[in-house]
Amino acid sequence: MDTARSMLLALAKHAEEARLRWNAERASVRARGETPARSDAYAYYVQANLCLIAAISAADLPADFRIFDITLSRDPVAAAEQLRQIVVAYDHSGPIEAAHEAARLAYQAAFAAPVTAQEQQYVHLLADLPAPRRDKIVELAEERARHTTA
Repeated sequence: MDTARSMLLALAKHAEEARLRWNAERASVRARGETPARSDAYAYYVQANLCLIAAISAADLPADFRIFDITLSRDPVAAAEQLRQIVVAYDHSGPIEAAHEAARLAYQAAFAAPVTAQEQQYVHLLADLPAPRRDKIVELAEERARHTTA
């Protein structure tokens, strides 16, 4: 494999690992019941993607440039996505906070429970409201939920 292919694959692997770390961090924050926010992992993910796109642009690849029987797009952003799908990345951070796994499963079980008659009535009431009013009610409910759990 020539140096251009190996460098592009290495950068794509790095970008995909950054994406996995960012998603793992977001999942662990959700498992703790917190609201996900932008973090260093997100910034690292964006930076890794920008490096990959810059490398593809700087490489000035020919129109028929192929890696593993896949012809890369001429668009650097589309080519970066193709490369990220080709590589096999590994999240080195290990399991996503195993201590919170029970809470995550309990949350899923509660969320998956059938809707009660009273909840169904609330659904119909909300559906009948105009969209801006419905959004305001949902926003207030989320605000209240954040303050009662904090």
